[in-house]
Amino acid sequence: MPAPTSVETSSSQPVDRHVTKDIAVRGGVMRVGEWSPAPLQTAGSEPAAVVLALHSLAGAHLSWAWLADQLPEARIVAPDLRGRGLSADLPGPYGIDEHISDVLCIVDALQLSEVTLVGHSLGAFVALGVAAARPGMIVQVVLVDGGLPLTVPLALHTEDLVELVCGRPKSRVDFAFSSRASHRRFWQLHPAFAKDWSPLSDEYADYLVDEVIAKDASIEFRPIASCEAIETDARELSGTVTIRRRLREAPGPLHLLTACRDLSNHMPGIYAPRELELTSIDVPHLRIREVQQVNHYTIVESVRGATEIAQVVRDGLHAGQI
Repeated sequence: MPAPTSVETSSSQPVDRHVTKDIAVRGGVMRVGEWSPAPLQTAGSEPAAVVLALHSLAGAHLSWAWLADQLPEARIVAPDLRGRGLSADLPGPYGIDEHISDVLCIVDALQLSEVTLVGHSLGAFVALGVAAARPGMIVQVVLVDGGLPLTVPLALHTEDLVELVCGRPKSRVDFAFSSRASHRRFWQLHPAFAKDWSPLSDEYADYLVDEVIAKDASIEFRPIASCEAIETDARELSGTVTIRRRLREAPGPLHLLTACRDLSNHMPGIYAPRELELTSIDVPHLRIREVQQVNHYTIVESVRGATEIAQVVRDGLHAGQI
């Protein structure tokens, strides 16, 4: 396998912290972002903890920029999963097992060990699969508003399923915008971000669209994520025996952070209290914690949410050293 290449990228993070790498996987190369530890955090200290962060269903690696700010002492490795971000051109098949295989390629290429796995939404399901495949390398697993099977009607149409798990109609997954600014404005007006927009949000929103030539030869901007990938993965987030087994068998410590609000900023969150109660009985080593004043997006894409994630990661690392 060819060695990964590194290219520094423009970011509102310090330029010496955020780089990207292209790593060989099935069908091509996968874009992987990495935030190195802040120099002042690591001078004369032990090697930095490694966090492998896996994004949501329609997200990309820059969703972890907030966590990188709040956890400057860690090395954070975060791929654009197959069909998303600058890995959008990677071919199918898609699905959770394919993502697991891709992440294991990254682990091997970067020779990662003693890893804290953090997964948001879809990424939480993938994290559980990675932990099952390589339990010996796992320090802890932090699931962020994901990893528990979603309860959906059996006959739910694909378009309705995408709307349920993405928080917007399927037509808007492949929506055209006249400019990057109009795409940013679309998300600024989304109820989930009404009070949590920031310069990092601008940068992340810009990363999620691609400039294309429309049929009338005009320039337009479309979400870069593959609709096929989103639809395929969405169908795998409902209850299955495999997901439940991976939860029960996940190496500890195992954490679940849930948002108190859903994708549209409504209460309750995506997991009902009764569902969480039953899960805590079924998976007794799972430590569940509800994060206040965040929704399914801002539990990751805000200072408030990222601070909570960083604290759980930090506490787990500290406990492991005692």
